[in-house]
Amino acid sequence: MSTLLTAPFKRQLLAAALSTCIALPAVAATDETDAPTNAELQQRIAELEKALDLRFNALADTLEQKESSSAKQVHIGGYGEMHYANLNTDGVEERELDFHRMVLFFGYDFNDRIRFVTEFEVEHLLVSAGSQGAVEIEQAYIEMDLKDNLKFRSGVMLMPIGIVNETHEPPTFYGVERPIIETTIIPSTWYSAGISLTHSLDNGVSYDIMLSEGLKTEDPTFDSSAEPFNLKAGKQKGSFADAFDLAVTARIAYRGITGLELAAYAQYQPDLDQSAEISYADSATLVGGHVKYQVGNITTTALYSRWDLAGEQAKAAEQDVQDGGYVEMSWRADQAWGIFGRHSVWSQTTDQSATQSDVGINYYPHPDVVFKADYQIQNEDAGNSDGFHLGMGYQF
Repeated sequence: MSTLLTAPFKRQLLAAALSTCIALPAVAATDETDAPTNAELQQRIAELEKALDLRFNALADTLEQKESSSAKQVHIGGYGEMHYANLNTDGVEERELDFHRMVLFFGYDFNDRIRFVTEFEVEHLLVSAGSQGAVEIEQAYIEMDLKDNLKFRSGVMLMPIGIVNETHEPPTFYGVERPIIETTIIPSTWYSAGISLTHSLDNGVSYDIMLSEGLKTEDPTFDSSAEPFNLKAGKQKGSFADAFDLAVTARIAYRGITGLELAAYAQYQPDLDQSAEISYADSATLVGGHVKYQVGNITTTALYSRWDLAGEQAKAAEQDVQDGGYVEMSWRADQAWGIFGRHSVWSQTTDQSATQSDVGINYYPHPDVVFKADYQIQNEDAGNSDGFHLGMGYQF
């Protein structure tokens, strides 16, 4: 019951009502002998109290229903992570502490079938001139249920590609840093403005189709230092994005067996320079897939992704094929502890053969709080950076 309708409050109203009820008959009966008896007054009091109780309870129920409905309409969440790196790169020591990101999630349900979703992110804690920080809105879309298990979205959305691009809260993956294949070959975190359809079938199959802004890579026409085939640098992030050549993305996934997830995805970029007057790049196609399989406390994960860039310019730059993959095995000893090992191989130029191996441990004092430690070893093509990371992360 609402806190406004407390017992003292009800007694005050009851006393006022009784005073009125008693005063009026008293005036009328001043010169008469038929004044109400004590028994009649007590009966009137009891009836009035009962009527007030019924009205109070009905009002309280109405207020509680409104409060409950309002609370269900608004959703708040978030996540964040802090990293410490102690690395040696070709004999140069690096020791860095960084609160990598803090993200707040806000959602609002207009009704049972239309909702709004948004994520607000601050990276590297400080956003000012000369700092490396950034403020970004990674998601901001309207989602509508067209029918059971069929959803339409419009706005800024995460690409349905890879594993961590859509699910990257720190407690959900091993290692302080995200898997390197999913930050190089798949340029996570990758979001774009557009529209999408998601359909989940009863047999465990689901598919996504998305039409969005495409990449626009750096233009070397007027800048000799530009990298026209650096795909990660080509993300437009829905901000005044050139949309001459839209990208089409599709994914199909299967989760019909307990512990198993299979997914395949593809994206077509018609023109990486967005129909620039002086063309410097052509189309690009991404294909990839992954499998995750958990048996008991052991989970095996494998992912592969490949870009094929058309055109003589990409071939001359020896960047027409960019691909990579990783294999990971993890063991969750109990609710609090988990260990993992991961090996990654990738190439972004013809003569590159980069590798990185990671081993580490996650500690969960709470299912939504994690402390991490890992050790990495890279070969020369990957950067020859060896050392360890420590991290803290949370979600709510």
